[in-house]
Amino acid sequence: MKTMKEKIAAVKREFDKDKTPLTAFELTRYPEGSLGNQLGKFLLGTNYGQNVYADNEDALQLLIAGKNSVKEDFSVQFYLFGNGCNSLRTVATMAIAAVLCPNYIPYYYKRYKAGKQALRFYDIDHLGLLHLPVERIKNTFLIR
Repeated sequence: MKTMKEKIAAVKREFDKDKTPLTAFELTRYPEGSLGNQLGKFLLGTNYGQNVYADNEDALQLLIAGKNSVKEDFSVQFYLFGNGCNSLRTVATMAIAAVLCPNYIPYYYKRYKAGKQALRFYDIDHLGLLHLPVERIKNTFLIR
């Protein structure tokens, strides 16, 4: 039987598995225009500090919205749902967005349709693409 300490360590490993070992500052050292460089700048611009670690969610936020605001955070989930991601988190976030921000529903619907038109990309390891230019990734997967 596992101890509480072992259970906590297992949960922590599960949450950390999608994180890169690179900090935001280290990501800015990637070539200019690359996903790594842009992700580092994005994270530094969010005021989380230099030591924050990037994860797939951050990469998706950058590729889909490019901004960090409540409206854009919610719109990313609608985009992902259109792209085929039907996780509980995505659906719950969409429901919360519809309740909290009903005036943005037409915008969210447009983002959903844009996600449907993009090639499926929500489930790939975006952190393996850090060296590629952002525009190349967007063009490859038809991200608009």
